[in-house]
Amino acid sequence: MPPSPVLKSGLLASALLPALLLSGCIEVPKTVLLSDGFEPVAAACLFPSMDSSQSLPSSFSLLSWNIYKQQGDWQAELNRWIDDSDLLLLQEAQSSDELYGWLQVRDYRWFQVAAFTWQQQANGVLTASPGLPTRVCGQRIREPATRIPKSLLFGYYSLEGADEQLLVVNLHAVNFSLRGRTYQQQLDHISGFIEHYGGPVIVAGDFNRWNPRRVGLLQRWAEREQLTEAVPVPDHRTRFAGYPLDAVFYRGLELNGVQSMRSQASDHGPLQVSFRAKGSDKP
Repeated sequence: MPPSPVLKSGLLASALLPALLLSGCIEVPKTVLLSDGFEPVAAACLFPSMDSSQSLPSSFSLLSWNIYKQQGDWQAELNRWIDDSDLLLLQEAQSSDELYGWLQVRDYRWFQVAAFTWQQQANGVLTASPGLPTRVCGQRIREPATRIPKSLLFGYYSLEGADEQLLVVNLHAVNFSLRGRTYQQQLDHISGFIEHYGGPVIVAGDFNRWNPRRVGLLQRWAEREQLTEAVPVPDHRTRFAGYPLDAVFYRGLELNGVQSMRSQASDHGPLQVSFRAKGSDKP
């Protein structure tokens, strides 16, 4: 069988990215750069707001999508999906005027951590919501093969009906860690934030789960951290070798519903998941 589009694009990236890095087309910042939609700041963590009025509702929804650097007609698809979403988690987001303008029109506040810059535009995970988080932290980890980083973004949000804040982790997982050690290292980075955290937790994004070794690592990690996967039915998620690449894991919340959609703009389809704070009497 010929290679799938996902594998072909991944192999092409593996071959081209080191050359682009050496040529200066791709730049990897020396420090973690967090952007709030204005100027990137060289800081591992920012504290944007301590205003409790920025709380998410006790029943809320998130949309998680690998947007593939906005190469397709992404605006039409986001406009169709976003109305009921209180949190937007994008992977492979590119800091273009078009994306930032779309977020501003929607009255979103957003934060992005630059995994690398390409043609003077940051590329990495981006998390947006109508209100500000109280704290955001960014991390990067380098791909073993390409040496180009993947990024992680941690955001703490006040949540109505919850005694503690909601911790939201936006992940773009390492792709070419053949033995799985760097993949496990990235999961361990997440554990450093969530393993002793007593509040509700969501870990969502592109997990690049495409072989049995990764499936086993991810399952054991999720069990250790007491995380449950929100599995859509029917399941339209992008797959490789039968394994879904994208996922949303959670704990300390009640699951209201989950659905996956097909995309023409990206090689990944989005996941939309709705939750409720435990103990809340709102539907």
